Amino acid sequence: MKRKIFSIVLNFMLFWIITDIFTGIDINEGILGYIVCGGLFGIIMLVVVPIIRFFTLPVKFITILLISLMLSVIIFFFMNVGVPYIDFKDGGLTGLSNTYFEFPQVELNMIGNVLVGSVVSAVFSSLLKWLENESRSE
Repeated sequence: MKRKIFSIVLNFMLFWIITDIFTGIDINEGILGYIVCGGLFGIIMLVVVPIIRFFTLPVKFITILLISLMLSVIIFFFMNVGVPYIDFKDGGLTGLSNTYFEFPQVELNMIGNVLVGSVVSAVFSSLLKWLENESRSE
């Protein structure tokens, strides 16, 4: 139970980071919007591994990545339509800039925000699941 709650919290924080990085994803109603949308995202991402295990016996990183990507795109689209606290629009990916690393501002349309946000979400979720599996095997 503690691992499930920890996984939901990690995915909630991941959602918060993704929505702050992308200027085209607006969360309405302040902290309530973050709690509702991030909580839904965390709970839905929690069921990714059991779904993968149902369809494939060995859980591999690439399998988790692809299914997480597919589910993230679906989740973001349904959240855009059905949840009043989140609003996808044209925007960009906020760049990181300092003396060692420079990432320019990238402009995206609404579909681009959904797809790129889903890719980032899938990569981080897959890494979390892979690290969790690796820690169990040691």
